Amino acid sequence: MGDEGHQLVRTFHSTCMITDYDATVAALSRVAGLRVLEYSEAELIGRRGGMTWIGDNSMEVAQPIVEGHAAHRFLLGFGPGMHSYALQVKDLNGTIAHLAEHGVTVGVRPAEGFCFTHPATTGGLLFEWSDFTVEEDPRIGAPVPPRTVEPLLDVQTHAFVGAVVPDPVEWAETFGPVFGLAESFRHVGVPAGDPAVGLVAPDCTIALYRLAPEDGVALWGADHARARVHVLGLEVPDLGVASRSLEEAGIGFVRRTDEVVVVRPGDTGEVPLVLVEELLEGDPRLHP
Repeated sequence: MGDEGHQLVRTFHSTCMITDYDATVAALSRVAGLRVLEYSEAELIGRRGGMTWIGDNSMEVAQPIVEGHAAHRFLLGFGPGMHSYALQVKDLNGTIAHLAEHGVTVGVRPAEGFCFTHPATTGGLLFEWSDFTVEEDPRIGAPVPPRTVEPLLDVQTHAFVGAVVPDPVEWAETFGPVFGLAESFRHVGVPAGDPAVGLVAPDCTIALYRLAPEDGVALWGADHARARVHVLGLEVPDLGVASRSLEEAGIGFVRRTDEVVVVRPGDTGEVPLVLVEELLEGDPRLHP
């Protein structure tokens, strides 16, 4: 996907920014079968944590450790939860040049191999771009570590990464073509709790929801006053079975329907989880 200078390889990872790395790892290991791939304490990027594995994809769990650093400022400004979406590209410099041609600028480049684009130039959402993945990534042949505890849920895939924006259609039409993300569905006029637009990365879907600040707690279990990456969608074989397993374990819900279960972030280490039985329409993994 992309032009000659900008080519997507895969999802690098999603990222959650939380207050207690150990508590989040423990909670998500119990609930969703999270496995730690690697860990570090890095003042350069202002966090301790690292890549983890859930289902078929990676999530970075990050706890700020440097006061005043961007990671710490994000946590203060937005609260704990999902932070960003990272894409691996073939040539980072080529991607940076391509994005710059369309007004998307680099906010910070902590090291040669990766950067974050400035959210002011990407409709309020934070994206990371990398020309590598970690050597512990199972998608390049590394083994998946054993589970430390039997999970409550049988998670199949990272079904999607969700984001709230004021106008999902406008965001998709503005940034989808620039990023090389094809539109997979569009549902104009749906309620704020349903995905309005889907954009497909090579191995995941970005689901765009309409920002509804007045309904954030009822919909997601947290206030959302500004655009942000806000939930991690996970596919399970049976929502009814999943709901009963969580309920019996004392895990709470923000809301439940026949199609979706939103788990209470307070029971998942501050990471908002949305459970579904099926991948979203047009997901690239539906047609292997």
